[in-house]
Amino acid sequence: MVRYDEHAEFQIARRGIEKPWVEATLESPDLMEQSGARKSFFQCLPGRRVMLRVVTPVADSEYVITAYFDRTKPCV
Repeated sequence: MVRYDEHAEFQIARRGIEKPWVEATLESPDLMEQSGARKSFFQCLPGRRVMLRVVTPVADSEYVITAYFDRTKPCV
């Protein structure tokens, strides 16, 4: 079961990101990256030119820290 940090809840709502998009990205990412204690899951969504990035702790990939459309990761 996916859980959301308070910061993630705020940012997702502010950025117009739907929770089903976040959960689909965690379940079936197009790309994954790890940096230190954080893991990023990426997915290209229909109609978007850049990937959705969902950030979690490495040890708990069901706890969302934040999510945003990453302008450095274009959809191809």
